[in-house]
Amino acid sequence: MPVQGYRLVRTIPRFSDADGVTGQVGTGDRHLKVVALGDSVAAGYAVGHHRSSVAGQLAGRLADRYGATVHWQACAMTGATAGRALALVTPGALHDADLVFVSVGVNDLKNLHRASRFRRELATLLDAVLAAAPRAWVCLLGIPPLDHFPAFPRPLADALGWRGRVFDAIGVAAVRARRRVFRIQATEPLSPEMFADDGFHPSPALHAAFADAVMAGLARLDHGAAP
Repeated sequence: MPVQGYRLVRTIPRFSDADGVTGQVGTGDRHLKVVALGDSVAAGYAVGHHRSSVAGQLAGRLADRYGATVHWQACAMTGATAGRALALVTPGALHDADLVFVSVGVNDLKNLHRASRFRRELATLLDAVLAAAPRAWVCLLGIPPLDHFPAFPRPLADALGWRGRVFDAIGVAAVRARRRVFRIQATEPLSPEMFADDGFHPSPALHAAFADAVMAGLARLDHGAAP
């Protein structure tokens, strides 16, 4: 597994984060704001523009659903762990947010952070986001099934998948312990078109699936049910 990991780091294709860190869609009188915060998913890594990332796709869906003008902002850094993402939480970006999409955890597990460390740093991060965004719903992206990612050979894939399930359970518990926080995980099969050319990061199709799952969660909240 160490040899496989070393070879993967040396050979995996490199891309840049998405352009359009801020943007706006819709023309309605109501104004809403979406913030995507965290790691490469929130940064739109390997996606050309945030119009196609979860930030922009959520903004478009919210604009359509509520007839609103929706602003998006990405506060993200490729490679961010839960601990490093804490530095991205700023009142200036979050105080007027209506929805905050948080993606962390994959870097924590692949960087071999202990589960206890991730539990502590995720709790600190979520509490900071809730404090900085007092009116927002906060959505945590679940850890994906890394053992199904095209980029990872076995047995490396199996080890990452096992750690992913451990870390995902920590996320589930953190969400259950907090108000205004819900969790999503795309339920569609992770087919090849869901991935960028590196076989690891999400393509616009998977970003769209994330956005659809968030909107479904918000709809359940609107009807008073747990997301």
